Amino acid sequence: MMKQEFEKLIHAEVSESDYNVIDYVYTWYPTVSETEGKNQIAELYVSFGMAIITDMVPRARKMEDLENELRAIQQKLITIQDQIKKLRGDNL
Repeated sequence: MMKQEFEKLIHAEVSESDYNVIDYVYTWYPTVSETEGKNQIAELYVSFGMAIITDMVPRARKMEDLENELRAIQQKLITIQDQIKKLRGDNL
């Protein structure tokens, strides 16, 4: 979501630094919906202010870390599966 889009949803302006935090939480918080997330984060901001968004950062960071770890493990699995195929001669 773009900063201007968020500001339109909340009918106000936010600083660039606050928006960066809002966007990070919007992107990574595990219970923000993929379809309704923009409205959810805007509603949280309007109802509770920046404090609630800031309080959500640690869980969003943990989710990002876990997603990155999962991607690395999935890539490692693909590499191992390819090595097994080569040892079996499946690529012949």
